[in-house]
Amino acid sequence: MRTGPAVTGFVDQDSPTPEVPLPDQCGATTLTRTITAACGLFAPGHLGALTRYMPFELVEYVLDRPGRRERVRLVPARVAVYFVLALALFPESSYGRVWDTLSGAVRQAGHRVAVMTESGLADLRRRLGPEPLREIFEVVAGPLGRPSTPGVSYRGIRTVAFDGCRSTRAPESAENVAWLGLHKLKAGAVAAYPLLAVMALVETGTRALLGAVIGPVRGEVNQALELMGRLSKDMLVLADRGFDANAFIRAVHHARAALVLRVCSSRKPTVLRVLHDGSYLSVIAGIPVRIITATIVVTCADSSTHRGEYQLMTTLTDARRYPATELLALYHERWEIEVAFLALRSTMLHGRVLRSRDPQGLRQEIWAQLTAYQLLRTAMLDATDALPGCDPDRACFTSALAAARDTVTRADQIVPAQGSELTSPVTDAVTATLLPERRPRISARTVKGVSARYGFRSAEEDRPTASTNVTSIDITLHHPPQTPALPARTRDESPAGEARPKAADVADPTPNRSSADREPDSLLPPPVPHHTSRLDDIRALMRTDPRREWSTTELATLLRLDYHTLAGGLHSWARRGILVKTGRGTFTIPDGPPKPSKLAVHLDDVLTLLATDPHRAWHPRDVAAALNTVKESTLAIHMSGWSRKNLLVKTAPARYTLPAPQILPLSTPTERKKQFPQAA
Repeated sequence: MRTGPAVTGFVDQDSPTPEVPLPDQCGATTLTRTITAACGLFAPGHLGALTRYMPFELVEYVLDRPGRRERVRLVPARVAVYFVLALALFPESSYGRVWDTLSGAVRQAGHRVAVMTESGLADLRRRLGPEPLREIFEVVAGPLGRPSTPGVSYRGIRTVAFDGCRSTRAPESAENVAWLGLHKLKAGAVAAYPLLAVMALVETGTRALLGAVIGPVRGEVNQALELMGRLSKDMLVLADRGFDANAFIRAVHHARAALVLRVCSSRKPTVLRVLHDGSYLSVIAGIPVRIITATIVVTCADSSTHRGEYQLMTTLTDARRYPATELLALYHERWEIEVAFLALRSTMLHGRVLRSRDPQGLRQEIWAQLTAYQLLRTAMLDATDALPGCDPDRACFTSALAAARDTVTRADQIVPAQGSELTSPVTDAVTATLLPERRPRISARTVKGVSARYGFRSAEEDRPTASTNVTSIDITLHHPPQTPALPARTRDESPAGEARPKAADVADPTPNRSSADREPDSLLPPPVPHHTSRLDDIRALMRTDPRREWSTTELATLLRLDYHTLAGGLHSWARRGILVKTGRGTFTIPDGPPKPSKLAVHLDDVLTLLATDPHRAWHPRDVAAALNTVKESTLAIHMSGWSRKNLLVKTAPARYTLPAPQILPLSTPTERKKQFPQAA
């Protein structure tokens, strides 16, 4: 029987086991490893095991554009792309150290690699620019989950979420301040660093990025509108109260995607019909919606209770197919985008200030970080998909990031070996460190100041400061009071003297039915096309019943507009012939095609007019006189804003012209005179 460790070699006298010879502790052995990398000058261009998700052919395809293909330098452009991506994986390392990380293993294997200085690597980044990284991100961005992946879809609809991150700090240089500005805190002080805002559209099931917009801190709705092209009809958008804007609701509806939005408590939609589960049908921004109001009470493990009032708006109006309790529970999935921002801001960047001291470098750095994040999410999903029934939430992002960094340092699995295409060190690390099943928890959400170390807690916050387990959740739906139907005012005769039917006959052919027995389609106006002005809202609502005399009270109630402001606008439009005033406070739309508003201004019209004489410095007065659809003062404000967005070139005070690439001359002088006679 052994009395000590096996390495000591002591054996009991009664044991017949022979003595095991000890290994030579001072000996040495030689281990060899095969590295498969690119040839020649392209050898340092890799990203370890993540290279399979962004292969050499993809980078070459992006770089093979007019104006980008250059001579083969000591460090080719393809290597520069992988170098910038490696900077995102190693934010704490300098340029030289990251270059040594990429080329160290290749150099040790006997391959000759260029020796680069810090200034040479900085010039390499500057020569590459941000556009290749942005285009690569556009290629790799997109939904990753399959229909069978747990947590990706709700009743066959893929769930996505909008949100913005405004806490990424940039160096305080003159160029960055001119682009980003200085952020003001609540106390009136100025933040220590300029802040860069990132608006993202994320797949909640896998936390993969579908699209992103970067720029200065501005309105979240305006940034989100730039990502509407990423939505499709098989998606369900989840958004918080910061996106409670009519423009956002219309844009999501125009993209044919479903929407679950938490609206502000100050919004009081009109109750058109109460459904069996307590929700009710209404109209917001001319779109049929369903409103769900509920109180959620959470009981924690320490016997404390916390409650919150929620008012959700959804375009899923079928209450039996989409129960209100399920939508309330589904809204909680919106927090998955906060976890995605946590991985970007804290796990990858470690809360550090970005490297670049100019706007072009900042754009390049952020696009590289978003691309590296998407590649990591792709590898993590490959690991969880290999395990039947495994939720992607259990994948550990920290383990995936550490394994990816190790493969970059070792130049491992750059080209997958035959038979190992579906596995890699990253997927093995994720599989070995799966997180436990998520348990329900609650904690106070504290907002940390940009320059403060400790979080700010509002006085209304009653949730616990530390994360506490939840034992039960009680949801109580509130039934709204049944409001009487608005009176329908009609005109019996048209201006031409022709008799017109009553509005009740047009709206409901069976007037004896009660409002509770009518179908939702007979109470709600049909979806309206995409529009951007208040006049378009009013026209769209009036077109649902063109023979009806609409009162100011009805329009203000259905469109949620201020009564006095709307009344002034209606009288102004009636004087200009855009609407017809039929009585005291009643209006309708005129017969025939709609008359254009004198306040309408469109960028396409201005660009077409300026293209008639591209070498002329146009004054807003001349443009307003030629278009005859907008006032000079209004047009001057719009043209000044377009010049700041580089859509126009400001050559002198109140003088504008077209940028050279946007010159669109008409074919002949005769056509130009016919289209814009006053400009000629």
